[in-house]
Amino acid sequence: MKSRELLKKLKKELENFSIYDIMMVRSFIEKDAKYLPPQYREHYVNSMMRYLIETFHEIKKKKCEDIKDEEIDEEKLKKMLERIERFKKYNTPEEEKFIKLSKILCPYLAFIAKKPLHPTYLTFPGNVRIVKKGNTYYCPVKNKQINEYSLCEFCVCRSFEELKSSKN
Repeated sequence: MKSRELLKKLKKELENFSIYDIMMVRSFIEKDAKYLPPQYREHYVNSMMRYLIETFHEIKKKKCEDIKDEEIDEEKLKKMLERIERFKKYNTPEEEKFIKLSKILCPYLAFIAKKPLHPTYLTFPGNVRIVKKGNTYYCPVKNKQINEYSLCEFCVCRSFEELKSSKN
């Protein structure tokens, strides 16, 4: 599959999302973030919702002819979508909307926009953020979140360790 074909498919899937669906996604993110430290929880929810909405609008506005028509690694895309499907833990309508939207936004960010899966303005615990140097992104939690649910392996970010070693 080529990137223009993927974008066309993602745009089509996004047409079915309403403001009500976005509100359900927010409800899910708030519920899922309930165990985060209180001082971090609100920032996390607001940052993720802002990025979700920005990416949502970016996809809607993006024209297929405006992107480079590159080959998409379909095996990697399939693996990403399967991993997102494994996020299920509550089996609620809100979670279902979150998963459905993630299956649109994450492939777009990883394979078309080539942007991090988390926003650069999100502060992670430890008061650290994704850093952009030139056209390369570096993530402070990239190597700390590798597990059966993590999407880190699909993210364009490199590890902070690479940034530190490039300074030496």
